[in-house]
Amino acid sequence: MKSQPLKFNYEFSRVYKRGRFATGKFLTVHCFKRYVGLKHNLTVIPMDIKRVGFCANKKHLGAVGRNKARRLMRESYRLLEDSIPNGIDLVFTLKSQDNVPEYGQISSEMKRLLKNLRLLGNDND
Repeated sequence: MKSQPLKFNYEFSRVYKRGRFATGKFLTVHCFKRYVGLKHNLTVIPMDIKRVGFCANKKHLGAVGRNKARRLMRESYRLLEDSIPNGIDLVFTLKSQDNVPEYGQISSEMKRLLKNLRLLGNDND
């Protein structure tokens, strides 16, 4: 099942404040395991979906660089999406960089960070 996006500031804040995180050279991954009955606009969020958000820092990159970084992170996540369990909210943040890292660097670091958070098994090499 395809992931749904995190859209609202309070959803990102909940993941940052109450979730776990792992950090690498290029990325930081925050994850929050939702509890049963968590609501959004008085509607219970189903536990059989994943929700994900992608952020890039404004400090060094222009709009084109931030969009490219988010596209690369989305593609890396898309390939790993089926191995991540449901009921998780994830936020991927690109650290401050002067230029956008290559796709291979983002992909390998994302896989390593998700393994550190125990969201991926060891069979995805």
